[in-house]
Amino acid sequence: MSDSSGAYINESLGPVHTGEGTQFNISLALAAASDRLRHKTGPKLLSITDRDGDWLDQRFVAPGGMQRARTLLQANSVVLLSAPPGSGRRASALKLLHELADGSSGLCELPDTEDDSSSVLDAEEVSEGDRLMLDLSAVDEARYLSLQSRLLDFRARLVERGARLAVVLPQHHGYLQRVELKSYTAELTKPSPRDVLSRYLQLDNIRPTPAELGVQTFTNHLARIPLREVAELADRIRFLRDSGTPGGFPSWRDGAVKRVADRSAEVAADLAAHDSGRRRALLLALALFHASSPGTVLRAASALLSTLSHPPDQRPRLEQVDLNRELTELGAETGTDGLVRFRTHNYDQGVRDHFWTYFPDLAEQLRRWMHECLARPGIGEDDHGPAIERFAEQCLKADRPDDLIRLADSWTGRHGQVRLIPDAAQALSLGLAHERYGQRFRQQIYEWSLTRNLPQNLKQALVLVCSETMRQSHPHQALVRLHHLDRRADGRVADSARNALLALALDDSRMYRLLLQRIRRRLGEPDGGRDLDLFLALSQSTRLIASRDVRAGLEAGWGAVFQRLPPQRWRPYLARWFTAVATGSGPERLLDVLVDGCHGEASSLGGLYQAASDWGRSSPPGSGNRSAITGLLIQKINAAQGLDSLASAV
Repeated sequence: MSDSSGAYINESLGPVHTGEGTQFNISLALAAASDRLRHKTGPKLLSITDRDGDWLDQRFVAPGGMQRARTLLQANSVVLLSAPPGSGRRASALKLLHELADGSSGLCELPDTEDDSSSVLDAEEVSEGDRLMLDLSAVDEARYLSLQSRLLDFRARLVERGARLAVVLPQHHGYLQRVELKSYTAELTKPSPRDVLSRYLQLDNIRPTPAELGVQTFTNHLARIPLREVAELADRIRFLRDSGTPGGFPSWRDGAVKRVADRSAEVAADLAAHDSGRRRALLLALALFHASSPGTVLRAASALLSTLSHPPDQRPRLEQVDLNRELTELGAETGTDGLVRFRTHNYDQGVRDHFWTYFPDLAEQLRRWMHECLARPGIGEDDHGPAIERFAEQCLKADRPDDLIRLADSWTGRHGQVRLIPDAAQALSLGLAHERYGQRFRQQIYEWSLTRNLPQNLKQALVLVCSETMRQSHPHQALVRLHHLDRRADGRVADSARNALLALALDDSRMYRLLLQRIRRRLGEPDGGRDLDLFLALSQSTRLIASRDVRAGLEAGWGAVFQRLPPQRWRPYLARWFTAVATGSGPERLLDVLVDGCHGEASSLGGLYQAASDWGRSSPPGSGNRSAITGLLIQKINAAQGLDSLASAV
């Protein structure tokens, strides 16, 4: 029950540089940041916004309990999924919802943060046939208890609207589940990792024999890792196949496992032998900037020694050992490409794990070191992305997500550099993609978006993260944050936020409805002027005109525009609205929206009449029957003023 049409976007909404400054540098930084966020190799949450469910269908292996979950969802409109981390619980929720797709209902993830004091389980936001997911896997105790208390009332709305909801429960709070919700709960068990691996390999045309998959050491490895790492293992096997590694599947299998082998014991023994501060600094610098030039490794090691206030070697430099020998003694070598790597696979991972595990008292200094390494010139831009990914992995593994938040803040603070915007955006993006701490980063970005005097570079990084990363897995929350940034930003950042916000809303009907509702609620606020401009840009789409909520939002928006903005601001948008009616892109009720939005105000109706008359007289060839539409609008205006008897005289 919705009418949809294309969006009418006929002008540039981007900034125009009219003077001196750093626009060229900013443009390069933003392009680099967007490219890095789109192509980064870090972990990624399975996106609920993927339009093509075939990807999931092809790779999904059902866990134990999946059939009960289907039955509960069909019978009760809601299912609660209880499963241990790493068992594919999020993928299972998405699979259940994808199976219900009929081409007419929406698929959306409910927010896991209480944004703008609105409830996550807001019954008013449930539309006909919605397929909804709520991931509570990382919520705290108080929030879990609060949401459970509202779930039964929310379920009543789901039943009324023919909607469905799949909820991923927090396994660590299982003891807090309310008794009345247990009948809606399906217990899922981890599917066979071997079956999951086989499914992925078959899609890459790799078909090992049961004996090749059944090697005991390999099956033990599969049993220890979460399902997302099984997918990564399949990708490494494919890479070895494609790179021409000889020996067939046994060689690819062993090589893939070897690349992630646990080197902790080996690293611990080597560190005991390398007891000098300089050697250990070189070791960690190479582990973080692996596959970098010798100069980059040396600069990073020197920065670490400086951060730790380590006393320098007082001997003349020529009396000291050269860098090549030091790196060789650390088990590293410089390849033909001029880049330094450890000779042992995955040794760099072992070094990083060891330092973050057994030097926990250095965590603050390591964060400052990372900041200094990238803030100072000398380390190439190509080395930034991989180093940030490795650093982020360690922070999140060590339960220190705030180190990443503070790092992004320091790179984009009052004295931050434009060139560090991609680094800050990547750090936040990696945090957002983390299964456990993603909610912490979404909450922090929300709090930042409410701050008016936030540094411009940080605002720009937030726009990028919301539009490139958060949009993919949590579009609802991305839209809320972009809207706040749009209202509080200025200059180039304001343009970026506006463009990202409109792109999100005009690309998705649910997001369009959500943004229209947000604008409607804020039209009466003192600083609502920017929302009026936003409404006019949003009015380029005439979709969902049959929806009562959408019509109410459009009427309120047009009414405020007619009353508070000069005609020259809204006439071009109104002309496009009339054209939508004339070309058949919108029904007659588009005219009702305009008239009803005037609420009988004579001045608003007069302005609408004058705009329609001018539009009708312009009549370019092939534009449709404008005079008939103008006449119909005048009849509706007369009716709104109680002048129906005059309609025939028009």
